[in-house]
This record gives sequence, structure tokens and C-alpha cells, in this order.
Amino acid sequence: MRALPIGAALLVASLCHVPPAHSREVWHATRDLQPGDLLRLQDLDPAEPRRDNPSFIDAVQDIVGQEVKRRIRAGAAIPARDIGEQALVRATQPVRVFWKAGGMTVEMRGKALESGAMGTEIRVHNPGSGRTVRALVVAEGTTEIQGLP
Repeated sequence: MRALPIGAALLVASLCHVPPAHSREVWHATRDLQPGDLLRLQDLDPAEPRRDNPSFIDAVQDIVGQEVKRRIRAGAAIPARDIGEQALVRATQPVRVFWKAGGMTVEMRGKALESGAMGTEIRVHNPGSGRTVRALVVAEGTTEIQGLP
């Protein structure tokens, strides 16, 4: 059996090398984070996770400005399910509801039954009619219904 030239042997060795899973850096919380907190740079620290989990957020991702959805303890790796876009409407909050149909716009007041970020469809209760409608979050404290509710 013939030996590979040194250059070829090094190339094969480098192509076959798979870094260990524990070498992946993910974001960790530097302090206790509560639901509703907005992530700041000082709240984040890249480190290797104690146990690897694909749902942890890689340290190369920019998550500053995201909203915490579930409590995260200081030092814990941050799972993707525990953060998301900032909610512009909060559950139980009074909201403005715009209904647009056929070139006409009607404004009414409602009560958000769910929290939602920009572009999220949420349920809104209309206290005047007692009906619940689905509306799109379009701004802080504002939703919109397109067409017939």
C-alpha cells in the first residue's frame, strides 16, 4: 500500500475533522430576565453551553432588542422559544381597531385578548357588540381589520 503525499494527507485530515458539538458558543443571560424585558447587549454573554441543545441561540445571531417571553435565569443559555419580536399590543390592553372595507374606514375601541408583535393577527373583543374579531397588529396599541370581520 502506498502512502499519500504529506499535502494530500493533511487535506484529507482537515476535511475529515469535525469540531466537537460543545465548541459552539451560544448566548447566555448575564442577569435574571423577566417576560417583557427587551434584550440589551449587556444582558448577553457568549459561552459554550453546559449541555448542547439546537434550540439555543448561536452567539453570532443579533438578538439585541428582542423581547423576553419567558423568565430566563442569570447564566442560563437562551432558547429561541423564550424570546421574540417586541409586542406592540398586550393582552387585556385597550386598543384602537380600524376596519377598512370598500374605501371606507371605521374606527372603534376594543380590548386585546392576546399580545402581538407587528404583523401578528390577534383576537380583539368589541365591548359594544360583544363580538370577538381577528385583527392585525399595525402599530403600538393599534389593530386593523381588512374586509368583513
